[in-house]
Amino acid sequence: MESLERALSNCETRFALAKSTGDVWEANFMAGKLALSGQFKERLGYGPHEVEDTAESWAALLHPEDRPSVCRAWIDHLARRGPYDVEYRSRTKSGEYRWFRSRGQATWDESGRATFMAGVVHDITSHREAEERVQKIFHLSPTATSVSSLEDGRLLDVNDAFCSLFGYTRDELIGRSMLELGLLVDLDARAALAHRFRSERRLRDYELQVRLRSGEFRNVLVNAEMMDFLGAPRGLVTINDITDRKRYEARIEYLANHDELTGLPNRALIRDRISQAIAQARRGGTQLAVMFLDLDRFKVINDGYGHPFGDALLKETAARLKSLMREGDTVARLGGDEFLVLLPNLRRSADAYVVAQKILDSFDRAVALDGNEAHVNTSIGVALFPQDGHDVDALVTNADVAMYRSKDLGGGVYQFFNAEMSRESLRRVQMERHLRLALAGRELEIRYQPKVEIPTGRITGCEALLAWNHPAIGAISPTQFIPIAEESGLIVPIGEWVLESACLQSRAWRDAGLGHVPVAVNLSARQFLRQDVVAWVLHTLESTGVAPSMLELELTESLIAEDPDKVAATIRELKTHGVRFSIDDFGTGYSSLSYLKRFPVDSLKIDQSFVRNVGSDPDDEAISLAVISLGHSLRLKVIAEGVENAAQLDFLQMHGCDEVQGFHFSRPLAPEAFARVLAAGKIVAGGSAGV
Repeated sequence: MESLERALSNCETRFALAKSTGDVWEANFMAGKLALSGQFKERLGYGPHEVEDTAESWAALLHPEDRPSVCRAWIDHLARRGPYDVEYRSRTKSGEYRWFRSRGQATWDESGRATFMAGVVHDITSHREAEERVQKIFHLSPTATSVSSLEDGRLLDVNDAFCSLFGYTRDELIGRSMLELGLLVDLDARAALAHRFRSERRLRDYELQVRLRSGEFRNVLVNAEMMDFLGAPRGLVTINDITDRKRYEARIEYLANHDELTGLPNRALIRDRISQAIAQARRGGTQLAVMFLDLDRFKVINDGYGHPFGDALLKETAARLKSLMREGDTVARLGGDEFLVLLPNLRRSADAYVVAQKILDSFDRAVALDGNEAHVNTSIGVALFPQDGHDVDALVTNADVAMYRSKDLGGGVYQFFNAEMSRESLRRVQMERHLRLALAGRELEIRYQPKVEIPTGRITGCEALLAWNHPAIGAISPTQFIPIAEESGLIVPIGEWVLESACLQSRAWRDAGLGHVPVAVNLSARQFLRQDVVAWVLHTLESTGVAPSMLELELTESLIAEDPDKVAATIRELKTHGVRFSIDDFGTGYSSLSYLKRFPVDSLKIDQSFVRNVGSDPDDEAISLAVISLGHSLRLKVIAEGVENAAQLDFLQMHGCDEVQGFHFSRPLAPEAFARVLAAGKIVAGGSAGV
């Protein structure tokens, strides 16, 4: 009965093999035979009888490297009765090797002895060659790549890039999971990753963080595919290190919202925070304050001490402002020397006054760098929500307007916005627009006021004075438009035009036979303290054909105080070329005898505010006398401005003033009218030269 069952079993095995698509083989252990089908022999290039049907004959055809694995598979199957499934290479008659996969099943007798075994063999050469190409690509790929088990995540293979990324050798990685090695930082992310992979059978551009062997954390981008690898379904995972890219993106995002020099939020970020603070204030019924800060005299300090010092000053300012703020407040740099402060969640407007005063007090300390030291103040404008504006633009604009009011008051103070400031700001904006149009449309003119020698009445030169006759508004006083030109920066192109025009006019008078006419031109701080002032002045003189001795530059005491060292150096350099200098409005600014000692100027001008009250105010008379005496003791010429009557002239003549200018002799004249005065040679006091 048992023999019949074994026979039936052998028949069933043969029947199953006959239905197989591969080549069949069978081993009869009792007879010591190992027979392969003729089809298989033909595949190897052998005839039906060229290879004996013995195990030894077929073993001789195996690749030497594969004989041990085939032998182990054979023995394991017979000993443990597990599946027989092995891949190996066999030599063809031509001498090449081809890859085969052989699977089979043995039968055993009642004593447990294997009696018969049959199986099927498939030519897998093309499959193995494809796998070898994949393996080659896998190991040579610059992208970290791994093959892992789907059951437990064990790493079955890794390439060199994978080892290089994580800092492990291949032997240390194979057989262990990334979780076991501690490479995955976020376990929740790992669980989500595994779940998603099982459900979708692929992953695309999944970001997570990994830990290297060194302990360093890196950001990576994971892609995974479920695929057949080495005959079984595996997880093929590629890992791209995107840490540097993430840092670069974070840097770009940071720079988009922060000032690179100070690290403070920039205009875009603080506008967003103001918008959020407004929404919060509406919900909570609270107030907020926006403060606009501008450093006083920053450009002068920056130009005088250099940009490194200016940058250090801006960083120090940022640090001081941040140190004064509460948590939740924001300090931002808008650019240049402008800062914006947001104070949200204020219960009362008085809290903003306290902060503004703290800011001003913090600027009492000087800033020192590389042996240089500078004191700087700030002008602050404050706008409150909701009374001064209901949106970001209104609050920032009105705080800016209030800041300019602080500037008008001399700087170093704070001002809260009010409606009158808004009207004044609108007037300034309109005035600036008209001024730009006037410069472009040649509405500006230069008038020349004679300088007269006492007592001869001889004309010694003139002062070039800017005039603006607006076609609709009419004459606009320089006291109205010059400050706006200074603030807007228009003073620079205007100043260039004035200097060039005055020099050209002096040459025109000379060419007309009226002699050499010295012309005095006023320079603002922004013009004089620019880096190229010497080159600018000398180029203008050369291009207009005017001798340097025919040009006198008038500087104010306040300009000198901006940067005494730079002013002194510039004066000395230009004087070596013959340019003359005078200090205008002497006595109205930061008068200091040290200035006169340090600066090689040629003359002093008594301000008209003192001359105006000569004869009626003993103090103004004393100041005028002091200026005359001081000037002469330093061998300087003294000129009095604003002489309007005979009494003033008599006083000045009696006390030795050298020259005068004013309406008593002549108003500022158009070039043609001044030419007629020049032709006369002198001017009579109380005459009609100004008509």
